Amino acid sequence: MRDLVRRIPQLHRLAVFDAVAHAGDFTAAARDLEVSQPAVSRHMAALAEELDLALFERSGRQLALTAKGRAFADAVDAAFAGLERALADLDEQANSFVFAVQPAMATTWVVPLLDQLEAAADTEIRLRIFERSDELEAGDWDLAIVPGTGEWDGWDSTLLFREAVRPFASPTLAAELALTPDTTPEALVDKTLLHIDDVGRPNMTWPEWFIEAGSSARPAEPRLRYNAYPTVIQEALAGNGIALGWQHLLSDMVERGLLVPVGPIVQRSHGGHHVCWRAGKADERRGSILEQLRSAILGSSASFDAR
Repeated sequence: MRDLVRRIPQLHRLAVFDAVAHAGDFTAAARDLEVSQPAVSRHMAALAEELDLALFERSGRQLALTAKGRAFADAVDAAFAGLERALADLDEQANSFVFAVQPAMATTWVVPLLDQLEAAADTEIRLRIFERSDELEAGDWDLAIVPGTGEWDGWDSTLLFREAVRPFASPTLAAELALTPDTTPEALVDKTLLHIDDVGRPNMTWPEWFIEAGSSARPAEPRLRYNAYPTVIQEALAGNGIALGWQHLLSDMVERGLLVPVGPIVQRSHGGHHVCWRAGKADERRGSILEQLRSAILGSSASFDAR
């Protein structure tokens, strides 16, 4: 048992004390609490006895907090305010919808769609950013876009789009290296390829891309691996190497001429990005968000046209 409960067995007396401290006298506090003034007096006398503190002092007809009474009143006010904030946060979380996405998908695709997704689902959406799939094991999300095969214990899922991957570079680097959309994998193998740490990530890697592309060429072991995909893209935009780009994530950058395709498209038959939710937890909001995402996909494939 907490020491507070031992000293003040009837904790509602703290609420009465808080009301008196804010109201300034017993009568006004009784009116705010909708109880009798003698009841307030009894509670304050009992509280002072339990704490062995003089909480109030009178000067004529005026009631005032003692120095220790004021210090205790400030502590009680802070405690109640903290509890109220926690409850407000819990209420907000209960009404909102937590959507888990990886950083690159969040910044390049989901955030621009956020207003449309919220309107479609008629709910507030809070984004939960994750790097690796195992970060979702805590289950503190309602919906997630997860790359992989779509087979996860405890989750239901539906395929959003197949994993289609293509090499991209800045226009300056592409021109310097004479790279075009028709560049072969063999012509890329000795170039500066930007690698991302693949531990716990089911996304396609450069070695896998060469295999899936049907090439016998294999890239050298990289001296540097990046731990976040947005960093890889920033390096590609700066002309520091060639990045693998995922369908629907880089279309805006390609349309703005910031990146250009420099090799063939590889599409996995067994992998893709899936919309996932905890088994048995589907609701109408999930369906509305999924429908809106699929609608957005139709207009975001320009950078993966076969050319």
